[in-house]
Amino acid sequence: MKNKLTGWKDIFRFTLIQTLKSKAFIVSFVILIVLALAASPVINMINKEGENNSYTINKLYVSDETGIFDTKKAGDVLTEEGWSTTVKAVPVLAEDSEEYTDLIIQLAENEKESALLLIRCAEGGPVSLYLEYPESGKIENKEAKAFTQVLSGYFERARFAAQGITDSQQELLAAEVITNVLQTNADGDVEAADTSISSFEYWFLYALLFIIMMICMMSGSQVATAIVTEKSSKVVEYLLTSVRPLAIIVGKVLAMLCVVLTEVGGLLVAFVISNQLSGQQNGENMLAKLVSPEVLSALNPLNIIICFVFIGLGLVFYATLAGLAGATVSRMEEAGEGLILFSFSVLVGVYVGMGAAGSLLGSGDNAFALFAMLFPLSSPFLMPGAVLIGKAELWVVAAAFAILLVLLILLFAFVARVYEALIVYNGNRVGIRQLFKMR
Repeated sequence: MKNKLTGWKDIFRFTLIQTLKSKAFIVSFVILIVLALAASPVINMINKEGENNSYTINKLYVSDETGIFDTKKAGDVLTEEGWSTTVKAVPVLAEDSEEYTDLIIQLAENEKESALLLIRCAEGGPVSLYLEYPESGKIENKEAKAFTQVLSGYFERARFAAQGITDSQQELLAAEVITNVLQTNADGDVEAADTSISSFEYWFLYALLFIIMMICMMSGSQVATAIVTEKSSKVVEYLLTSVRPLAIIVGKVLAMLCVVLTEVGGLLVAFVISNQLSGQQNGENMLAKLVSPEVLSALNPLNIIICFVFIGLGLVFYATLAGLAGATVSRMEEAGEGLILFSFSVLVGVYVGMGAAGSLLGSGDNAFALFAMLFPLSSPFLMPGAVLIGKAELWVVAAAFAILLVLLILLFAFVARVYEALIVYNGNRVGIRQLFKMR
């Protein structure tokens, strides 16, 4: 094995340096970094388009049938939200009354930046809030909606306060209720517990699975392209005079993985910087909104290390499959066709992982989820997320790691043999049956 791997570091170093120096890589990397830096400001800008940026309502008349609405407290709440609005109570106005008509005319002609809030309470029915404002004034519909939302939130709290419910009790009433189902025997001992994951944990698994899939596809296509390029340019024939095929495959796969990880790492750093700068300007941290205490509570150094080990091992495994796809073709025009096997393997692993995540959401621990964690095509996608949320037992992690590692060693040897057999092959793409007939 030592002789077969001799020279892989030279191949790795040469491929890595040449790829990082290429104009195609530099241009694409710069474009990705610029897009990542612009991500948070653009998202915040889009979000702000739907928010209220102009505060034109300077006076609010309130006709309250419930007697709950406190104009002073409502004015304080509006001030905190950015409005400089005078809140004035008026008698209860019927919509067919002369007083109501006079006030509407007054708003339309003389107070175009004022509004009227009607609070109606039908007997035995719901409480309704109506905000009326002049059509010919400067008040826009989006501001009126935001204004009404603030008033609605205040009125909800005022209803609780009228019943003697404190702020802390209101928070308790609004808190999420999490239900756990336990099965006990006659002695009161727990026989089985609800092991299903929450909806947030499911989407966390799904998002991480999707990210790993994208990295696999990027690294796989680059590995295959690098191998086909050297085959078609005959450079590999010179390499084989001093380096064995296995060393070439190992060096190429690891080099292109480093290239892709450099891109991904740069994107993550740029996005974090963008998020930090955007947060300093707007006071909002978009990443903080995406991170749940539910996931953070399960994190520890060990499962983070295991997560990265599985991601790395999975990337090497799929990059080696892409290397096999590159070895079966001799021209760049056929590279896409040669990647069919690689793409199919990735999709199988992704869909199995997605199905397992859905089964964990619906029924908790089950045989299919266990199979997906052990199956070498799906374990690189599912296992990192399962480890981070604490859904993978230690023996399952060890078994999945051993299976994937053994398969990777065998795959490296097989790809090297195929590569050596097809190094000077210039015919049509080699099919799967022909591959397994090679000795």
